[in-house]
Amino acid sequence: MLIYFAGHGLIREAEEGLWLLSDWFKVQRAVAVEVLKRRLHRYNIQQIAIFSDSCRSLPPDIDAADLVPDAVLGRGPVNPPRQPRIDKFIAAQDGAATFMVPGANPEEDRCLFTGVLMEGLWGKNPVAFSKLLKDKVTSRSLGEFLDAEVPKRAEVYKRKLIPTVSPTFPEGDDIYFYAGSGEPPTPPAFPDWPSPQSVAAMGIRGIDDIGTVFKDIAIPSEDSLSSSDSLLMMMRDQQRPRTFETGAGFAVDGAHVRAVWSAPGVFAERHGQPNWWRLKHEASHRLDRPEPALIEFDDGKFAAVTALPDFIATVLRDERGVSALIYREKYAQRDTAEIAEEAISNMESGALRVGDVNGLAVRLRQQKHADPVLGVISAYLYDSIGDLDNIRRMAFYYVAHNQSIPFDIALLAQIRGEWRDGILWAHVPAVSERPPATEDARQPSWTYSATPAADGAVGGLWPWMRQGWPFLDDLTEDESSIVISDFEMAN
Repeated sequence: MLIYFAGHGLIREAEEGLWLLSDWFKVQRAVAVEVLKRRLHRYNIQQIAIFSDSCRSLPPDIDAADLVPDAVLGRGPVNPPRQPRIDKFIAAQDGAATFMVPGANPEEDRCLFTGVLMEGLWGKNPVAFSKLLKDKVTSRSLGEFLDAEVPKRAEVYKRKLIPTVSPTFPEGDDIYFYAGSGEPPTPPAFPDWPSPQSVAAMGIRGIDDIGTVFKDIAIPSEDSLSSSDSLLMMMRDQQRPRTFETGAGFAVDGAHVRAVWSAPGVFAERHGQPNWWRLKHEASHRLDRPEPALIEFDDGKFAAVTALPDFIATVLRDERGVSALIYREKYAQRDTAEIAEEAISNMESGALRVGDVNGLAVRLRQQKHADPVLGVISAYLYDSIGDLDNIRRMAFYYVAHNQSIPFDIALLAQIRGEWRDGILWAHVPAVSERPPATEDARQPSWTYSATPAADGAVGGLWPWMRQGWPFLDDLTEDESSIVISDFEMAN
């Protein structure tokens, strides 16, 4: 299945792409690309190619930031045994805009990325052909072509545009165009690109705001960068206890905590400073296993978090909700969270690049056991390219390190769950060995090695990141028993 979209677009958090349809402002909803991709899988579609010529700008205001992500499709009729292959060809890097090149009249306007893409798909530009398969344009050759040619075309018009491509179709099932034997279809007319001088006179329009002239190169704005720097500074300046006697708890900044709600048998109390809370099991006077908790603020909002044994979590609140969540092992030095702080800050500014998702996830995952939030971010990046095996490998390694599996990872891994003795357990299936995906992934063998089946406790009962909540919509028992009902918990 081929999906093509051109128009308004946003990027939030870790590769959470949103497409904005014409009534988005009125209905306050947007197409959730990653969730839509998962729904399509349940219609037994084995290969999905996504072509998106839309901006990946950061939300400019609260209205855009709080859009409800919508999967568009309902639940499909099947549950195929394996994930579909995903090809993704996205016009812009995270945090950036894409452009429309004006013609002599509106009918001759063309989107810059789409114009180059069409030349490649039809074999008009020989650079798009595979170097190994004569006369064929394949997933990888098309990706290499776009990586090379889109920035060149943008530079002609004094703009910067770097596409994000992720070709994963298997060899033999990855041919987009074949110019060999037989009568090929007649290609459309490809008019010459307008001269830079004529475009300069009219102004390049941004797809994300038709009719507005974009005068600056498409990089994150100074406001978004300063906001990111401010968030990074707040994370690094936040006061926190090195430990609690109970071994687990939260330090909260940004809003006053009215109460912390916990499960029966779990006791939460203020300790040290007004917004420091420690949690324990009443029977042992320490936290023996991961427990869900709801932080209630004076303004009536709640934050759904998870208390982890031997970890102290820091929580930052802003007007929208939780802007940062970081876990440090008790007695850990402050600088152990630097990688996590930078990753969260980059997400805020749109600078968390995913052009090489595997390499980025490897760098994040190297510290995931010091701060499991890094593992969660990595899991969303892997999910964006349909790499289910690596998410399951991550789940296994949490079990191997005697740590609970973060809820988001268990959810994205699509693994079976079981409510046992007051704990949600996950059954992680075995994963086969495969060749390393990139040079970045070649050194750490855990990115491609085989892992055995394992059972482990799940950290919490809800997603740690905001973008995980749409995945809970309309789940069925055969899709994920990680999600359990209130009735099951009560019984």
